[in-house]
Amino acid sequence: MAATYTTETITPKYHDAIVDWQRRNFPDLAILEKYWGDYFKGVTPFELVAKVGHTKSDTIEVGQYAGRQRFERAKEMVGNTFFSARDIIRAQCSTELGSIQQHRETLDQAVSDKSKFAVLRIMAEELRHAYQMIWVLDQDPSWKKPGLGDVAKQTIEELLAMELGGHVLDAFNIDFGDFLDNITYATVIDLVGKYQLEMQQVFSYAPMARSMGPMLQEEAFHLGSGRTVLREIGQMAARGEGDYSVEDIQRALNLWVPRGLEMFGNEHGGETAMTFGFKDKTNGVAQDEYYEEVRGVIRNVNIAIIQERLAGSSREEARTALDEIERSGDPQKGIKPEELLRVPAKSFFRKRGPEEVVFKPFDYHGQLLTENGQMLTPEAYLKYLSAVLPAKFIGSREYHKFVAQLREYHGLN
Repeated sequence: MAATYTTETITPKYHDAIVDWQRRNFPDLAILEKYWGDYFKGVTPFELVAKVGHTKSDTIEVGQYAGRQRFERAKEMVGNTFFSARDIIRAQCSTELGSIQQHRETLDQAVSDKSKFAVLRIMAEELRHAYQMIWVLDQDPSWKKPGLGDVAKQTIEELLAMELGGHVLDAFNIDFGDFLDNITYATVIDLVGKYQLEMQQVFSYAPMARSMGPMLQEEAFHLGSGRTVLREIGQMAARGEGDYSVEDIQRALNLWVPRGLEMFGNEHGGETAMTFGFKDKTNGVAQDEYYEEVRGVIRNVNIAIIQERLAGSSREEARTALDEIERSGDPQKGIKPEELLRVPAKSFFRKRGPEEVVFKPFDYHGQLLTENGQMLTPEAYLKYLSAVLPAKFIGSREYHKFVAQLREYHGLN
């Protein structure tokens, strides 16, 4: 099938800079390239290039500029439109670079060679996506503002200097504790990426819009890999095999789903991005769709767990048992509700978003935790979190950051 995109490279200075970044942060790329044909037969080998696709139309599709030609040059965007576009491109690139720095930490703990090479391919494609965002900035000499200098140059250099802990979004600063984080992340966080890329296909700045199609095609592999391996880990847990229990998986979901929800921004906002023609959905609409998709993914893992527990049962029988457990809350055929996974409530473990959920002591079922009729104190809530989040996260850099923010929010510092 003919390619649906053309390829371009960035200026040699930045190309060399990102290759140098790769050698420092992703040296295993060489292993992936050596064995690519063994694991990904028929798939075009990895190449560090920008893939420039097509837009649905030449005109802007949503917002205040709808009907006019897309912006081909950054200088055509005025005021906040210019800086908001830069901020979205910067955040997208930061997520890609941060992901690589996270994945590499537990790569050697992979549950199989196949899963290890799946993660290596994910990392390589994230590197290409970062390269793509740098291309969006680098290909346009008009990313300049009087008194501010070369905004593209400043942004690219800032991005390539970011270390784990200093990325734009919280989800990309969390250190992985084990390979389960690798897989839960690919399942939950990469799914947010799919929604963002889909929404940004309408982007009013044409180079960004043309980047979305090729990135989306690659994102599909990331999601599929995460879901497949997560289901396999769930099945092993049901058999009492492998390194992880169902409780371990639940704790991983409790860590990553809240950060995924926050990647959409405050669920009561998002109108500005639509006004500028950058996205075609508000934060809340996209977040709701995402949450329901996560529920479907975890439901499929639960069905696989039930099939393992009920020897010889069909998928339909397992689905029926799950339906009854969810409906009644009672055990079915010896399987208790707490022996299955659940997607944590939207209100759980939130540090960003609506006032009614931020730093409030909700449990992962969505119930506000109280003691003697009073909302749990921050210290009591931290004790609860230590029982439902991964043990390796408790005491980590990002955990301590959360504790400090929680205490400051409640006026305890």
